[in-house]
Amino acid sequence: MVCLSIPFQTADVSVRQHFAFSEEQRSAIRRQIPGAVLLCTCNRMELYAAGDPAPEALAGILSQAAGLAAEEFAGCLRIYTGSKAIRHLFRVACGIDSMVVGEDEILRQVKEAYRESAMQGTAEFEIHTVFQSAVTCAKRVKTDTALSRTPVSVATLAANEAARLGETVQVLLIGASGRIGSSVLKNLASHPQIRITMTIRSHEVPFTLPSHVCAVPYAERMQHADAADCIISATSSPHYTVTAKALREGILTRKPRLLIDLAVPPDMERSCGHLPGVRMIGIDDFEQIAQENRIRKQDMVTQAEAIIAEELEVCLKKSIFHGLQPDLERIRSQMSAMTPDGLIYHLRETLDSSQFAAVASALRQLGMED
Repeated sequence: MVCLSIPFQTADVSVRQHFAFSEEQRSAIRRQIPGAVLLCTCNRMELYAAGDPAPEALAGILSQAAGLAAEEFAGCLRIYTGSKAIRHLFRVACGIDSMVVGEDEILRQVKEAYRESAMQGTAEFEIHTVFQSAVTCAKRVKTDTALSRTPVSVATLAANEAARLGETVQVLLIGASGRIGSSVLKNLASHPQIRITMTIRSHEVPFTLPSHVCAVPYAERMQHADAADCIISATSSPHYTVTAKALREGILTRKPRLLIDLAVPPDMERSCGHLPGVRMIGIDDFEQIAQENRIRKQDMVTQAEAIIAEELEVCLKKSIFHGLQPDLERIRSQMSAMTPDGLIYHLRETLDSSQFAAVASALRQLGMED
C-alpha cells in the first residue's frame, strides 16, 4: 500500500486548490491507477494505491492532473508506504489528523472516496480490506472514546467566529445548500443572536426556514452585503462568489465586517480583505483557531491511538493470511510429512531471533490451552 498526501499541515490553500479534483478528474486518475482511492477535501488530497507502485510515477500522474510541475509541490508531498500508509488512513478516518481534531465529516468523506473506487470496479482485496478496516476502526473510536462526542468542525468554528461579533449579528451565507454550507447554516442557527440571509439557486426553498432565516436568489447576493456584519461563502464554484469590485460597490455603510471563506479553491477574491473595515479569514486560518480544541482532546487522541494500533494489527493479519491462501495446499502437503519437532527446527533456522521468539511465545500459549 502506498499513500501520497498533500495535507493542510504542509500545503496552504494556494497549493491545495490545484488538487481539489472534480469527480471527472478523479475517475480519470483512477483509470491510470486501477483500484486507487482519491480522497479530496478542503484540507487534504490523498491518493491510496495497492501493491508496490513507484511513488514517483504516482506523483507524475497527480502532477499532470493538477497542472503543476512535480517540483512545485514536492516540498508539500508526504509519502507513506506499507503499514505506515494503512496507519495514516486509520488516523485520517478517525479524525485525529484533521485540522479540527475529532470532526465527523472526514469519515463520510473517506467512505465516499472508497465507494467511488469500488464502483469503478478495479479495487483489489487490499484496498477493500484496508478501507473497510479503517471505517470499522473509526466507528470504534467514535463509540469507545469521547473524541467525537463534543463535535467540532470548521463549520462550528466559523459560526462561533460570527457569533462573537456582537449581541445581534446579520450573516449573509452563500452556498447554504451545499455540503459544508448546510452544516454552517445548522451551526449558525444554533446561535439565537444571529440573523441569517442565505442564497438559493432558485426561487423555491426546499425546506421550511426558521423565523430568523430568509432566502434570497444567488444572483442578488451582493444586494444584501451592506446589511451583513459577516459574509460566509462555502460553495464548490470554480469562480469567485465575492469579488473586491462587487463588494466595494455593495457595501455603503462603514462598519466592521468579517468575511469567512470556507471553499477550496477560494470563493472570495483575496483583495476583498484590503477593503476598509473588512477582515477576511480563510480555511487555513482555522488551524490556529482549532489549536485549543486539539489540546483539550489530547487525552482522547491517546485513547484513539491505542485503538488504531489494535485495529491495525487485525487488518495486517487479514492481509497476510490472504496472501498465504494460494500456498495453503502446498504447505499442508509439506507439513504432513514433517514432525512437530522438525517444524520447530525449520522455523529456528529460517526466522530471525525476534520472529522465532514470537513463534516460540505462540507455541507456549498453545501448549497452555486445555
